[in-house]
Amino acid sequence: MFESEKRILMFDIDGTLLDPLGEGHTCIRLALEEVFGTAGPIESYDMSGKTDWQIVTDLMGLAGLEPSQIEPRLQEAFAAYARRVAEAAPRLKMHTLPGVPTLLEQLAQDGRFLLGLLTGNVREAVPHKLGAAGLDSAIFQFGAFGSEHIDRNTLSGLAIDRAGALLGTTLFPESALVIGDTPRDVACARYAGMKVLCVATGGYSLGALNAHAPDFLLEDLSDTESVMDIMSSY
Repeated sequence: MFESEKRILMFDIDGTLLDPLGEGHTCIRLALEEVFGTAGPIESYDMSGKTDWQIVTDLMGLAGLEPSQIEPRLQEAFAAYARRVAEAAPRLKMHTLPGVPTLLEQLAQDGRFLLGLLTGNVREAVPHKLGAAGLDSAIFQFGAFGSEHIDRNTLSGLAIDRAGALLGTTLFPESALVIGDTPRDVACARYAGMKVLCVATGGYSLGALNAHAPDFLLEDLSDTESVMDIMSSY
């Protein structure tokens, strides 16, 4: 198979590959309190599908801080969050979602696929979060992350460009499939012209996700054969 014929898979993390069980929420709260002295109205704030950059900006704005007070300390907040996740990783209770370990193992052994991440998570926190759920971050060969841009839609273009650079070619967006669990994953894929598979393993039901018309919709990733069929033929 020519490298340009690879099937490009871009996975979201929280709610798609693993259930963070509130652990990421705790780490963000601690990081914000460390850097800004407050976590804002974090208990009532909906983080699903957003970049960590947007989460920090929104929460600190809701806490009454001005952009001029937030933006200079973003990188400090990202670093504090990644450090909190790394420190907590050995005791985190995160676990993989149905079918994920088997699917990733099969995909990693199949030369037709190039696996990447398209996530709102801070880049430096990702290996520790995946590791806490028993997943090897090394199987993902490229990615775009929530510490790189506030707008999740922008990350889709970064990811496809990086996959193309890795393969030494220019990729058409339709050669990629985004796998996620929120309407924002659908919007992110559509923004770049990519197809999207949604799973109802996060905070959205099948009906709620179906309203956003993903190309493929599953309860979860547990039926490996069916998922592989989708990923082989999208």
